[in-house]
Amino acid sequence: MGYPQTALPVNMHSVFYAHSISANGIELGSFEKFSAKASRTTERIRELMARRGPQVKEIVWGGTDISIDVSRVELYNKSLFEAFGIEIYTLEDFNKYVDVHEFQWNPGANPFTDTPNRTITYVDCVASDWGKDLDTGTVRTVESMSFQVTTISGSRS
Repeated sequence: MGYPQTALPVNMHSVFYAHSISANGIELGSFEKFSAKASRTTERIRELMARRGPQVKEIVWGGTDISIDVSRVELYNKSLFEAFGIEIYTLEDFNKYVDVHEFQWNPGANPFTDTPNRTITYVDCVASDWGKDLDTGTVRTVESMSFQVTTISGSRS
């Protein structure tokens, strides 16, 4: 993947993050803003015959729903065609799984020679929302996308 091998800022006092979107080992694009969220339902198991009324004895967790939101997205048409064999212009065409990678370098590491100290991969993401905002005053196009995530894997180096 291209992002981790590019030159990084010399920064010894704060963590540096980089992100990329890939499929089939091919980097498909980049983005500037990233937000991940996870939620799950819980069920409270209560003891009904307690003296002070129903008391919670146990909380059981349910399945987890994970999603990510990205904005200022730039998808590379040549890479999309190479990875999927089709041109993608709308969300209707984006019926493929992609992985989103989050790379983190720690402040004490040399950003030019050290590998990332942590990599999180959001595995088999499905695009669920897409939006484009064109500001004619500044001639800037901002694209945003949301993905539903199958699972998350991580590693440390």
